[in-house]
Amino acid sequence: MSDECRVQSEEFKKDGAPRLAASRRRACSSPAAPALFAALALLAALGCDRPAAPPATGGPDQPQHLPTATIRVGSAPLVVEVARTREEQAKGMMFRKRLGPNEAMLFVADRDTNLEFWMKNTYVDLDLAYIRSDGVIVQVERMKALSTDPVYSLEPARFTLEMPAGWLAAHGIGAGAKVELPPEVVRPAEPRP
Repeated sequence: MSDECRVQSEEFKKDGAPRLAASRRRACSSPAAPALFAALALLAALGCDRPAAPPATGGPDQPQHLPTATIRVGSAPLVVEVARTREEQAKGMMFRKRLGPNEAMLFVADRDTNLEFWMKNTYVDLDLAYIRSDGVIVQVERMKALSTDPVYSLEPARFTLEMPAGWLAAHGIGAGAKVELPPEVVRPAEPRP
Protein backbone atom coordinates (compact mmCIF):
# COMPACT_ATOMS: atom_id res chain seq x y z
CA MET A 1 0.00 0.00 0.00
CA SER A 2 1.37 3.44 -0.89
CA ASP A 3 2.06 5.98 1.86
CA GLU A 4 -0.76 8.23 0.56
CA CYS A 5 -3.30 5.39 0.76
CA ARG A 6 -2.06 4.35 4.21
CA VAL A 7 -2.44 7.92 5.57
CA GLN A 8 -5.96 8.24 4.15
CA SER A 9 -6.86 4.80 5.45
CA GLU A 10 -5.62 5.74 8.93
CA GLU A 11 -7.74 8.91 8.88
CA PHE A 12 -10.82 6.78 8.30
CA LYS A 13 -9.89 4.55 11.22
CA LYS A 14 -9.56 7.61 13.49
CA ASP A 15 -13.04 8.72 12.44
CA GLY A 16 -14.45 5.39 13.62
CA ALA A 17 -15.36 3.99 10.22
CA PRO A 18 -13.29 0.78 9.87
CA ARG A 19 -15.59 -0.60 7.17
CA LEU A 20 -14.83 2.45 5.01
CA ALA A 21 -11.15 2.12 5.84
CA ALA A 22 -11.14 -1.47 4.59
CA SER A 23 -12.83 -0.55 1.33
CA ARG A 24 -10.44 2.36 1.01
CA ARG A 25 -7.48 -0.02 1.34
CA ARG A 26 -8.83 -2.15 -1.51
CA ALA A 27 -9.29 0.99 -3.64
CA CYS A 28 -5.69 2.04 -2.99
CA SER A 29 -4.40 -0.99 -4.84
CA SER A 30 -6.30 0.02 -7.99
CA PRO A 31 -4.45 1.97 -10.70
CA ALA A 32 -7.29 4.52 -10.69
CA ALA A 33 -6.93 5.16 -6.95
CA PRO A 34 -5.06 8.51 -7.15
CA ALA A 35 -7.67 9.98 -9.53
CA LEU A 36 -10.52 8.63 -7.39
CA PHE A 37 -9.04 10.13 -4.23
CA ALA A 38 -8.49 13.48 -5.95
CA ALA A 39 -12.11 13.53 -7.14
CA LEU A 40 -13.41 12.62 -3.67
CA ALA A 41 -11.24 15.26 -2.04
CA LEU A 42 -12.47 17.88 -4.51
CA LEU A 43 -16.12 16.97 -3.87
CA ALA A 44 -15.59 17.10 -0.11
CA ALA A 45 -13.87 20.49 -0.38
CA LEU A 46 -16.70 21.89 -2.47
CA GLY A 47 -19.33 20.70 0.00
CA CYS A 48 -21.13 18.35 -2.36
CA ASP A 49 -23.78 17.62 0.27
CA ARG A 50 -25.14 21.21 -0.01
CA PRO A 51 -27.04 22.55 -3.01
CA ALA A 52 -25.26 25.34 -4.82
CA ALA A 53 -26.56 28.85 -4.21
CA PRO A 54 -28.20 30.39 -7.27
CA PRO A 55 -26.14 33.07 -8.98
CA ALA A 56 -27.15 36.64 -8.18
CA THR A 57 -28.01 37.43 -11.77
CA GLY A 58 -29.30 34.04 -12.91
CA GLY A 59 -28.39 32.39 -16.19
CA PRO A 60 -28.99 34.02 -19.56
CA ASP A 61 -32.63 32.85 -19.70
CA GLN A 62 -33.27 32.85 -15.95
CA PRO A 63 -34.65 35.59 -13.71
CA GLN A 64 -32.09 37.50 -11.70
CA HIS A 65 -32.39 37.96 -7.95
CA LEU A 66 -30.75 41.12 -6.62
CA PRO A 67 -30.03 42.59 -3.17
CA THR A 68 -33.12 44.08 -1.55
CA ALA A 69 -34.04 47.22 0.35
CA THR A 70 -37.23 48.40 2.01
CA ILE A 71 -38.79 51.57 0.66
CA ARG A 72 -42.09 53.30 1.42
CA VAL A 73 -44.45 54.13 -1.43
CA GLY A 74 -47.03 56.53 -0.03
CA SER A 75 -47.83 54.83 3.27
CA ALA A 76 -47.13 51.29 2.00
CA PRO A 77 -43.81 49.61 2.83
CA LEU A 78 -42.36 47.63 -0.06
CA VAL A 79 -39.30 45.36 -0.29
CA VAL A 80 -37.61 45.92 -3.65
CA GLU A 81 -34.75 44.32 -5.49
CA VAL A 82 -32.31 47.09 -6.39
CA ALA A 83 -30.93 47.16 -9.95
CA ARG A 84 -27.89 49.44 -10.09
CA THR A 85 -25.59 48.26 -12.87
CA ARG A 86 -26.33 48.42 -16.58
CA GLU A 87 -26.37 44.62 -16.72
CA GLU A 88 -28.85 44.34 -13.85
CA GLN A 89 -31.05 47.05 -15.33
CA ALA A 90 -30.96 45.56 -18.83
CA LYS A 91 -32.23 42.22 -17.48
CA GLY A 92 -34.68 43.76 -15.00
CA MET A 93 -37.66 41.47 -14.46
CA MET A 94 -37.06 39.43 -17.60
CA PHE A 95 -37.95 35.73 -17.54
CA ARG A 96 -40.22 35.94 -14.50
CA LYS A 97 -43.32 33.85 -15.11
CA ARG A 98 -45.13 35.15 -12.02
CA LEU A 99 -44.66 37.67 -9.23
CA GLY A 100 -45.68 37.64 -5.61
CA PRO A 101 -48.15 40.37 -4.64
CA ASN A 102 -45.37 42.56 -3.21
CA GLU A 103 -42.43 41.66 -5.45
CA ALA A 104 -40.87 44.76 -6.93
CA MET A 105 -37.70 46.08 -8.52
CA LEU A 106 -36.22 49.56 -8.24
CA PHE A 107 -33.93 50.79 -11.02
CA VAL A 108 -31.44 53.45 -9.91
CA ALA A 109 -29.96 55.98 -12.35
CA ASP A 110 -27.08 58.28 -11.42
CA ARG A 111 -29.19 61.43 -11.92
CA ASP A 112 -32.55 62.61 -13.22
CA THR A 113 -32.68 61.81 -16.92
CA ASN A 114 -35.17 60.79 -19.60
CA LEU A 115 -35.87 57.10 -19.12
CA GLU A 116 -37.31 54.37 -21.32
CA PHE A 117 -38.57 50.90 -20.42
CA TRP A 118 -40.05 47.97 -22.32
CA MET A 119 -41.19 44.44 -21.51
CA LYS A 120 -39.03 42.20 -23.68
CA ASN A 121 -38.93 38.66 -22.18
CA THR A 122 -41.07 39.80 -19.25
CA TYR A 123 -44.03 37.43 -18.94
CA VAL A 124 -46.21 39.33 -16.45
CA ASP A 125 -47.98 42.69 -16.67
CA LEU A 126 -46.37 45.33 -14.44
CA ASP A 127 -47.09 48.72 -12.94
CA LEU A 128 -44.28 51.19 -13.55
CA ALA A 129 -43.61 54.43 -11.67
CA TYR A 130 -41.01 57.00 -12.75
CA ILE A 131 -39.67 58.82 -9.68
CA ARG A 132 -37.61 62.03 -9.47
CA SER A 133 -34.55 62.43 -7.24
CA ASP A 134 -36.72 64.13 -4.61
CA GLY A 135 -38.84 60.95 -4.33
CA VAL A 136 -41.95 62.27 -6.08
CA ILE A 137 -43.66 59.94 -8.56
CA VAL A 138 -43.96 61.88 -11.82
CA GLN A 139 -45.64 59.22 -13.98
CA VAL A 140 -47.32 55.82 -13.66
CA GLU A 141 -47.90 53.35 -16.47
CA ARG A 142 -49.33 49.86 -16.98
CA MET A 143 -46.80 47.71 -18.83
CA LYS A 144 -48.09 44.80 -20.95
CA ALA A 145 -46.23 41.49 -20.83
CA LEU A 146 -43.79 40.88 -23.71
CA SER A 147 -44.39 44.28 -25.33
CA THR A 148 -41.34 45.74 -27.03
CA ASP A 149 -42.99 49.15 -27.33
CA PRO A 150 -40.92 51.57 -25.23
CA VAL A 151 -42.57 53.65 -22.51
CA TYR A 152 -40.74 56.95 -22.14
CA SER A 153 -40.68 59.14 -19.05
CA LEU A 154 -42.50 62.39 -19.82
CA GLU A 155 -40.01 64.27 -17.67
CA PRO A 156 -36.59 63.43 -16.24
CA ALA A 157 -36.59 60.89 -13.42
CA ARG A 158 -33.88 59.09 -11.45
CA PHE A 159 -35.71 55.96 -10.29
CA THR A 160 -38.04 53.50 -11.93
CA LEU A 161 -40.18 51.20 -9.81
CA GLU A 162 -41.77 48.05 -11.26
CA MET A 163 -44.26 45.87 -9.40
CA PRO A 164 -47.21 43.57 -10.21
CA ALA A 165 -49.94 45.16 -12.30
CA GLY A 166 -52.62 46.68 -10.10
CA TRP A 167 -50.37 47.26 -7.07
CA LEU A 168 -50.35 51.04 -7.42
CA ALA A 169 -54.15 51.31 -7.76
CA ALA A 170 -54.69 48.86 -4.88
CA HIS A 171 -52.62 51.15 -2.64
CA GLY A 172 -54.08 54.42 -3.95
CA ILE A 173 -50.74 55.50 -5.42
CA GLY A 174 -50.46 57.78 -8.45
CA ALA A 175 -48.45 60.67 -9.83
CA GLY A 176 -47.55 63.13 -7.07
CA ALA A 177 -47.20 60.46 -4.37
CA LYS A 178 -43.99 60.45 -2.35
CA VAL A 179 -41.55 57.53 -2.21
CA GLU A 180 -39.17 57.29 0.76
CA LEU A 181 -35.84 55.76 -0.22
CA PRO A 182 -33.14 54.80 2.30
CA PRO A 183 -29.68 56.39 1.86
CA GLU A 184 -28.09 53.13 0.68
CA VAL A 185 -30.52 53.11 -2.26
CA VAL A 186 -30.17 56.79 -3.17
CA ARG A 187 -26.38 56.72 -3.51
CA PRO A 188 -25.15 56.53 -7.11
CA ALA A 189 -23.91 53.25 -8.48
CA GLU A 190 -20.24 52.64 -7.80
CA PRO A 191 -18.06 52.75 -10.90
CA ARG A 192 -17.02 49.37 -12.22
CA PRO A 193 -13.31 48.66 -12.69
